Amino acid sequence: MRIEANWYSRKGTKTADNRDHAGLGTNTSGVMGIVVDGSTAGANNGEYAGAIVREMVVWFCGLEEALDPDVLTRQLRGIHADLQGRFPRGAASFIIVHVAAGGRTAVVHAGDCFLGEIAPGDRIRRQTRPHTLANVLAEVPIDELSKISARHLLSKSFRSREHMTPEILETDSLPSVYLISTDGFWAELSAHEQLAVIDGRKVEANGEHDDCSVLKLVITEVADPELIMGEGMPSANFHNGWTTLTC
Repeated sequence: MRIEANWYSRKGTKTADNRDHAGLGTNTSGVMGIVVDGSTAGANNGEYAGAIVREMVVWFCGLEEALDPDVLTRQLRGIHADLQGRFPRGAASFIIVHVAAGGRTAVVHAGDCFLGEIAPGDRIRRQTRPHTLANVLAEVPIDELSKISARHLLSKSFRSREHMTPEILETDSLPSVYLISTDGFWAELSAHEQLAVIDGRKVEANGEHDDCSVLKLVITEVADPELIMGEGMPSANFHNGWTTLTC
């Protein structure tokens, strides 16, 4: 399994800092990608998002046991307890994608970060459902969900005041292009603009807008697992096991 990764992130106008953070790690079990979107409410949620990413990547890089969703969720609970004292009002959305060397993929998420896949015809096909009040009772297509104000109210998240059990999805790892994004990408950009961003073209933003970020993973079939970092990585809000962190 060969994975090529690229990270795009643009600061919005709603906060002084970019609160979208991402990271990648590798170990004998495969490759893990994580994207965390710190809430715009509260002063330190950008730092909170970065701390979640760093702790997850450091832990994953040093992990020697077999990894499954239960192990991931236990670690998330431990990180939640560890960060409560430093960030008593912390709030964030997150999504973790673990691509195993054996060909299985596990997705663990809570909040409005999103996993999509490039489908035939350059369509972005939904792989997860954002946890918002706008779609808590019924399925809502992503293009419609983006227009509903209640999408800003989350039914699940990673917040300090209480630990919420994340949603888990397991599937076969198939060659494709996967997009792990924050809501500034999937909800504020048109389908045309989303494709432009992942093709490396610049998209201008007008008026008030959220941080906009996407981690692109291109998975292809090869004999041995291999992770290739795209040009321009890492950035200030990207954390990995080769430069920013010690693994």
